[in-house]
Amino acid sequence: MEGIEYLGERLWAGQLGHGLVIASVLMALVSMIAYIAAGRLQGKLGKEQEAESWRLMGRLAYGLHGMSVVAVIVLIFHMMLGRFYEYEYVWSHVSDELPFKYTFSAFWEGQEGSFLLWSFWNVVLGGLLIRWAGKEWEAGIMLCFAMVQAIMMSMLLGFYITEADGRIGSSPFVLLRDTNFAPMFARADYITLLEGKGLNPLLQNYWMTIHPPTLFLGFASTLVPFGFAVAALWNGQHKEAIARAMPWALFSAAVLGTGIFMGGVWAYEALSFGGYWAWDPVENASLVPWITLLAGIHTALIARSTGRSVRSTYLFWLMTFFLIVYSTFLTRSGILGETSVHSFTEMGLEWQLVIFMAAVVLLGGGFYVWGGRSIPKVEAEESAYSREFWVFIGSLVLLFSAALITFTTSIPVWNAIWAGIGGTGNLAPPTDVVEHHNRYQLWVGVLVAVLSSVAQFTRYRATSMSGEYGRFVAKHLLLTLAATVALTLPFMWLSGILAWQYWLLVGTGIYAVLANTDYLISVLRGKLSVSGSAVSHIGFGFLMVGAVWSGALKDPISEGFTSVEDALGDLNKQTNKSVLLVKGRTEKIQGGYEVTYASDSVVENTVVYTLQFVRRDSTGNILEEFSTTPNVLRTKQKDGTYKFAAANPSTQTFLSRDVFTLAVPNWAFQEDKEKEKTDSAGTWKTHKVARGDTIYTSNNYLVFKDFDRAPTHKDYSAVEGDIAVGAIVEVHNIEGRAPVQLRPIFFIRGTSSFDIPDGSEELGLMLRLSRIIPAEDKIQIEVRDDKPRPPYVVMQALVFPLINFVWLGCIMMMLGLGMAMVQRRHSAAAPAETPKIETES
Repeated sequence: MEGIEYLGERLWAGQLGHGLVIASVLMALVSMIAYIAAGRLQGKLGKEQEAESWRLMGRLAYGLHGMSVVAVIVLIFHMMLGRFYEYEYVWSHVSDELPFKYTFSAFWEGQEGSFLLWSFWNVVLGGLLIRWAGKEWEAGIMLCFAMVQAIMMSMLLGFYITEADGRIGSSPFVLLRDTNFAPMFARADYITLLEGKGLNPLLQNYWMTIHPPTLFLGFASTLVPFGFAVAALWNGQHKEAIARAMPWALFSAAVLGTGIFMGGVWAYEALSFGGYWAWDPVENASLVPWITLLAGIHTALIARSTGRSVRSTYLFWLMTFFLIVYSTFLTRSGILGETSVHSFTEMGLEWQLVIFMAAVVLLGGGFYVWGGRSIPKVEAEESAYSREFWVFIGSLVLLFSAALITFTTSIPVWNAIWAGIGGTGNLAPPTDVVEHHNRYQLWVGVLVAVLSSVAQFTRYRATSMSGEYGRFVAKHLLLTLAATVALTLPFMWLSGILAWQYWLLVGTGIYAVLANTDYLISVLRGKLSVSGSAVSHIGFGFLMVGAVWSGALKDPISEGFTSVEDALGDLNKQTNKSVLLVKGRTEKIQGGYEVTYASDSVVENTVVYTLQFVRRDSTGNILEEFSTTPNVLRTKQKDGTYKFAAANPSTQTFLSRDVFTLAVPNWAFQEDKEKEKTDSAGTWKTHKVARGDTIYTSNNYLVFKDFDRAPTHKDYSAVEGDIAVGAIVEVHNIEGRAPVQLRPIFFIRGTSSFDIPDGSEELGLMLRLSRIIPAEDKIQIEVRDDKPRPPYVVMQALVFPLINFVWLGCIMMMLGLGMAMVQRRHSAAAPAETPKIETES
């Protein structure tokens, strides 16, 4: 507010931060211009010195840009640790109660912080490329990095053009009083009244500390093969470009895949989804670029071997980074707000993100069209017997998979474009997104598994399958097929899964494991230095088997209580089967399990519950004993009390299955405290409920079943003209007593209203029907509970069979990509070769 001299504001931080952001954008632009000039002069006679001068300028400017980016990050961390609540970004993401270990999570919780994390990795990778790429490649690659950095850091400028035209960027250095209107800002010492909002409770776990940096390193690394493609299209050195870019592309695939894998584990271990993948649009946005990157890696193998598919390789690599930017648009523009629970809210940067996409298309597409003429043409067709042919078919399958996922994920975008050009009506997204994607991606999985098995045994540049070579391949593939059938039939029969599509998917997954293992032993002779692709394909087979079993056979073993939806809301979609556990008492649940709520403990803002499990056989013998420790996060209120914030699961892992548990305590359930009164009979709490609603009391939960249109009661004698309605309330006691029904009555006689309570002395419970609300089809019921509330939790437990195959498969896939990266790095200039098949084996 004008005219007020505020006390305690540390304005220097905002001024320094704004200056550093501006400097970073300017230096990135200078670096981009310098590298354009260096690239144009490179290789021209008599211009070597001038080109070198421009290159040095580009390096210097990029170095200053990197220093500015790092300084911005350090400054924001200083502001967060110092609790500079006068700044909106700090106030929104940290609080006095936030543990130090979650400061990193708080930094990249917001959009500005995540952009800075991405920019930081670009700075690191750009510095490494300046050092290692080589002078003939530096200009083209660093042009891409400088342009991307200029655009990304402009997202943090926060400059308003006019109120009508909007702004450029969203600054993390904006003062809270400039973005919010509250009476406190009329006080000069308003800072003394500020308390930070803190980090979203769902993000207060170690996965939020390690998952985003890995994922954003994956995002940043996709710019490297993009940059090599641009540089090669600029200088025409295509064969060397493929060889130099392959280790980077494999590194990018390994890191991005690891980031996606971590996201799945985070959802499984730290969130209450009851699963690891749900085809959420934000998850898809990361998956699709990874798929196209893998396609580009496979076509690059063809290009190194035969010179074919160079165009396809460049197209896949250019497409991958574009899809990374497109995924950023999807998740940060707010357009997925109604279809994803993970997307950011709208920031007002939609047009900057569109410009970002357009710049990537113009840069990559422009060089692809202009420089594509220098790509040598190979006239001869690829033989259907060659490895190149089947690898290319596999790449097309991956492209098809990416296109299907992208189309469905982008439905909100298609609708927005259609509306923007005056169209009417919307394209409706699938009712069941998981079923929709599974239906089509199942066949992609089958084709990829088969192709990855068969193609391994084929040779590069082969033109036939005759002779000993053909007999060797046929023998091994047929023996593997026979072993697959012998394993799949009993395996799936015992599972109880009936859908033939799942039998096929599991069968091809087993085939991928066996065929690639056979290739690893019989052809590669166990040489790990050249076995990256075999390890990855084995991992893919394990992933397919584990995904089918853990998904189709997921078994909720907790049953007997109502859902915990009141406490968890949208996070409770996987299952509504749960059981109420009173502290110290053992309950029997499905699967031969007995579970006891044994104890609880408090660590800072986390309450940890110990649940002891015992599993017995049909004769009562103990098969296994274990404990899980689910926890809940709570937030401290101004009055010193605590409020439920989030529930985090705990998992007990066995070789063949996981037991996943989630516990929500009694104090977490929302109670309608619209009215509370105390009279001579005790304290009454008022609740508004509709049919089927549940009320929780100390020792009971009450379900309003229906209205009683002809109520009777020992204390009620009907008189002509009465309007009487009763409530049928079913009472379930948490100590195991049989359910009882209470029927309080409300009636109008003349101009007065009366109520007849009903209760149970044994349960210490009394109910009064005090009001009928016809417009809402609800009643107002008053509850008096005279017994103290024992501690209890509502537990959900699920068993995931063979889920370790999912984790094993993902780890092997990433490990295989890493092994291939090391191999390609050591043989960057060597031609691709197929290991010799010794047919006498």
